[in-house]
Amino acid sequence: MINNLLRSSRSTSDENASVLKSMSEAGIRTIDAFTYLSEEVGGVGNLGFTKCDAYNHIQKERSAKIESGDTTSLIKLFKDLAIDDNMFVWDVQTDEDDCLLKIFWVDGLGRIDYDCFGEVIIFYTSYRLNKYNLACAPIVGVNNHWQNVLL
Repeated sequence: MINNLLRSSRSTSDENASVLKSMSEAGIRTIDAFTYLSEEVGGVGNLGFTKCDAYNHIQKERSAKIESGDTTSLIKLFKDLAIDDNMFVWDVQTDEDDCLLKIFWVDGLGRIDYDCFGEVIIFYTSYRLNKYNLACAPIVGVNNHWQNVLL
């Protein structure tokens, strides 16, 4: 049965997806959840998706939302930094579910460096996404010694 290995023929049913998610949240390894599901249906060939599909599904679930504590911790950090550095500027945008969408910050030294050497700025958006499915986009400048400066 090679047909069930073709990507177009594979899919994770809602029931299996729910079991994978529940087992992952309970701390059970993805491979163990996959093995359990395959034994329940009489073998991997009857499951309808591969081990790689199971890992991808779990990773997608983990990346779907930022835990609320992470956003809260970040905002607390920015507030603390703003107290210590009165030139520290930051902004955070969240969606309707309070999930983090965008972050911007610059410290006092970065602002001073920009005022002195503001001719060169690079806005670099990384092609890789982090565990929260967000791109990293630091703004990097160059000072008069041709050294990179994080703005």
